[in-house]
Formats: sequence, structure tokens, C-alpha cells
Amino acid sequence: MNWQQFALDRTRRLPYYAGAAATVAVLQACGGIGRLAPADLPPMTPAQVDSWVAPFRPSEAKRFDVRWTYQTQQGRSSGRAALLFVPPDSVRFDYRAPFGRSGAAVIVGDSILWSEPEEDVGRMIQVAPLLWAAMGIALPPPPEAALSGVESGESVTWRYALPRDTLTYQASTSLPGGVFRAEMRGTDGVIGRVELDFADSAPEPAEAMMRFPGSASLVQFSVVGIKAVEAVDAQFWVEPQP
Repeated sequence: MNWQQFALDRTRRLPYYAGAAATVAVLQACGGIGRLAPADLPPMTPAQVDSWVAPFRPSEAKRFDVRWTYQTQQGRSSGRAALLFVPPDSVRFDYRAPFGRSGAAVIVGDSILWSEPEEDVGRMIQVAPLLWAAMGIALPPPPEAALSGVESGESVTWRYALPRDTLTYQASTSLPGGVFRAEMRGTDGVIGRVELDFADSAPEPAEAMMRFPGSASLVQFSVVGIKAVEAVDAQFWVEPQP
């Protein structure tokens, strides 16, 4: 399985200097991210994992309208984006950035079908499974993955282990509200991590933060609206032609 790379964001209403200082501190800490969960979780069956994944798999098409911020130690940019999710595993990501820049991508499962412009979208979306997690959606386990997990108190943790990468989820069992986390690890450590706060009124995302130690980058987003979508034109998924 080749986990494709992508990214996202959360905007805090802090004074500029306080926000900048806090973000730099987070970026400096990126290189020292510890494990989300112990390495030796007990084995689980696919049926057990499916029961934990199910609450985080929406059954209807939804549009998420978000405000995003992308930051490195060199600078910061922000804008708006729309993510259209269509069950079971498709999402279109459209964003607008400063100075009239915009872009789009289509993701199916853990793979990017297309992105335009590729370089800009690549900065926004660094790991596809973490983009899903930033929307409060868990991917089902790949058939070839070794599964493990544990239930402790009011949270559950489960993991998909592949030869090169592992994807770990951690979620509150008390919904609505609660938190949702996901972490991708490779042979050299943490590739990326997302931490999501759910809205109090429903098991839907409110704010998320994505951290990528390798690039010392941080992507945050605040969800400003979610609505059900009844129909989507097939042309919507087609890559624009130059």
C-alpha cells in the first residue's frame, strides 16, 4: 500500500504575535513527536476493527466548508476550502489561497487521482489518510494490514500495520463531542499526525490540526459549515484540461 501524501489546518482566534509564537513552538516540537499509542497493541480481528471504524464512516454525501492555515518556520498562508465527501471513499478538495491562487484534487481511499496545481496541492495535502481523519473519517483497514488495538476507559485505539508504514487511530467512545486522532509512522518515525475536536452538537468535525515533522509544517482548519449533498455530477470528478 502506498500512502499518498497531502495536508490540512485549523485557525485560532489569537492576536497575531501570540498566534505566531504558539505556532513556532509547535513547529519546533514537531521533530520530537512521541508515539500516539504503544508499539505492542494486542492483535484484533477485522470484525473488531470494523465495529470501531463504523461510527467514523458517514453514510451520506457531505460538503465541508473550512478555513485553513498552512505554516512553516518560513511563513504562513491561509484561505478557504470545500471538501466534498461521497461514500464510501471519494473526496474532492477545492481551495482558494491569497493573491487569487486556487487548486483542486480528487482522492479515492488512500490515493490521489489528480491534483492541480500539483505542487501547491501537495503542500496542502501531505498524507491522504490524515486528510480523511481531519474530516472525522476513518479509512477501513487494507486487506493486507496486520490489525491491533485496545479499549481503555472512554477511548479506543486501533492500528493498521503494513511492511513500511503504520496508521493508528484513537477516538473517544462518547459521541457526540469528544476527540479523534490519527498518526502515520514510517521506518524513520512519525510522518504526520492529526488531532481533531468534534462539535458538541453532533459527531462532526469542528477544528483540526495536522503536523508533519519531516517538513516542520503545520496545517490547521476550522469547519464553518457542513451540509448534506443529494447529487453530484460525474463531471465534477474529472481533471480539468489545460
